[in-house]
Amino acid sequence: MPAPRQNRSSSRRLPSRVVQAGVGAAALAMTVTVTPTPTAQAATPRMIVGAVGDAKGLSNALGAPMAYHAYAKITAGVPNAKMVNMVPTTSWRTVANAKAGSSTYANIVRWAKTIKGRSGKVLFAFHHEPEASTHTGLGSAADYIAAYRRVVTIFRQQGVSNVEYTWQMTSWAFATKSSDRRYAAKWYPGDAYVNNVGSDPYNWYNCGPGSGKWQELKAVADPSLRFAKAHGKKLVLAEYASQANSRRAQWLKNARSYFIANRATIRGVFYFQFRARVGCSWKLTSSADLSAMRTMAKDTTNFSAS
Repeated sequence: MPAPRQNRSSSRRLPSRVVQAGVGAAALAMTVTVTPTPTAQAATPRMIVGAVGDAKGLSNALGAPMAYHAYAKITAGVPNAKMVNMVPTTSWRTVANAKAGSSTYANIVRWAKTIKGRSGKVLFAFHHEPEASTHTGLGSAADYIAAYRRVVTIFRQQGVSNVEYTWQMTSWAFATKSSDRRYAAKWYPGDAYVNNVGSDPYNWYNCGPGSGKWQELKAVADPSLRFAKAHGKKLVLAEYASQANSRRAQWLKNARSYFIANRATIRGVFYFQFRARVGCSWKLTSSADLSAMRTMAKDTTNFSAS
């Protein structure tokens, strides 16, 4: 498992109709005002609620189902999860140039056919956080974009229709200045290739790159939310978490309120229930933290595990 890094319903008012009715020989006119029932739009879909890492263990602790977000190398089996992340084992340029007969092409086709055979929508991401420093040896932003588009094109050629292509970046990529090589827009594959904008917001606090500053989820997720809205896309928080602290339960409660307030844009949220970095304690274990997450998982008005 990779280490963390840094429709509101409305109605349309129609004009009232006036009906004239004749009464007897005197043809007495009676005016009846009829107000039509407003036309209702489809309700906003519930947000997917899930976890990265020990989703099953978290589900058992909460007594509520949680969707699973899983990562796997392109050469491995396709995880059976609501969100799956394909991690390449070659350079992005190799993926971009994949042709029929090559092992890379065969693996992409295998993933496509496997997912095509599953029921329900699957959130599919090609190589999360490409702008991170750990991926600089795989190529340039242009190489990544070409690889991402190639994978999507092959999926489409295989007739995959149950996938939502989810482009996953660090939350920092949406907040940094435009001159930064990590700036999200430089890595964006284009509206025609993306269904959901993915972001990984963390409250690092006093671990990893944290500076001791406690940050609410809203502060680190807002830039990616704005990006998604600007492109007419949904937002998926493919990973999100807070460093352990006595304030974390309230952080989770505030996160739930943030999700609900932005339900029209947010497609899904996956908590990072995983221990993957020395000094960072993301995993929820305390009764207070689990209680806060349980409230979210059991809020079936706004959330669903499927």
